[in-house]
Amino acid sequence: MNIESKFEIIEKLYNHNFKKILYFQNDITKFKIFLLVIKNYQHNINQTIEELVDELPKAISSRAHKLNCITEATKNNYFIKVTSNSDQRKKYLKPSQELLDELSEFLKILD
Repeated sequence: MNIESKFEIIEKLYNHNFKKILYFQNDITKFKIFLLVIKNYQHNINQTIEELVDELPKAISSRAHKLNCITEATKNNYFIKVTSNSDQRKKYLKPSQELLDELSEFLKILD
């Protein structure tokens, strides 16, 4: 694959009409949270919200902004908060089915 083809793919990854994906792409903190939640979901990892926030680079945003991004994404039904069965204080994030469906369509850009 030549450099022009690679550039076209990069352009497609940012010039699209996938509303949920665009939501996460407009802020680096949202995008990193999105990537972690999707990765955890795919690998069946239960990472608490606190652990997820701590994993994000401190240089990209404040703790408050990270938590606000999670709250907003949850209110928009992009993420679902799941409470641990063993400890009601522990909360995990998983992507909503709508987000997973849109992500599946979005990734077809890479084909």
